[in-house]
Amino acid sequence: MKDLCVRDVMNPSVVVVTADCTDRHVADVITEFGVSGVPVVRDDDRVIGVISEADLLPLLRPGAGDAPAGTAGTMMSTPPVTVTAGSRVSAAAGLMERHRVKRLPVLDDDTGTLVGIVTRRDLLRGALRSDEAIERELMDELLIHGLCLGDDGVTADVHDGTVTLCGAAARRRDAMVAARIAGGLDGVVSVVDHISVPAAPQPRG
Repeated sequence: MKDLCVRDVMNPSVVVVTADCTDRHVADVITEFGVSGVPVVRDDDRVIGVISEADLLPLLRPGAGDAPAGTAGTMMSTPPVTVTAGSRVSAAAGLMERHRVKRLPVLDDDTGTLVGIVTRRDLLRGALRSDEAIERELMDELLIHGLCLGDDGVTADVHDGTVTLCGAAARRRDAMVAARIAGGLDGVVSVVDHISVPAAPQPRG
């Protein structure tokens, strides 16, 4: 399969904290959202550090509950290890291995602001998914959306993560829906739309 970009597998919904958040608040956020770490950001969405579960372990020491609360700014790891959205998945995997981290904040290629988070699981799910698995899920999704499949409808072929859509659709909208569904599946590198639709009626003169 072709090497995916980080933007293809990242999660655009990111749980973040700011530097002035207390350590106890950070612990509550990590527990509530079930994440293993959070980026620390400025008001302009620029990442200044990262806090992992390991950084919170000192809170479990005897007497820690009686100590003054620390802040995210004092306990975060900095400078943060980040990756840009346009980077290859293989490059992100190399960063994780080299720095021994489980997740990377994803930055916009142009602005450098936070646009997502990518984990080891995200990289594996996107990069190791078989063409057959992608095709099965695509067919199921098209059926759920009421699109006609097979000889009289839409067909799909998946090769090296590229989905080629062929066949016929009753409306251009149906073809657009099929392409959008295909493009949103994990492991899909690109979508080629060869779906035919009826020609629009010509206005009478």
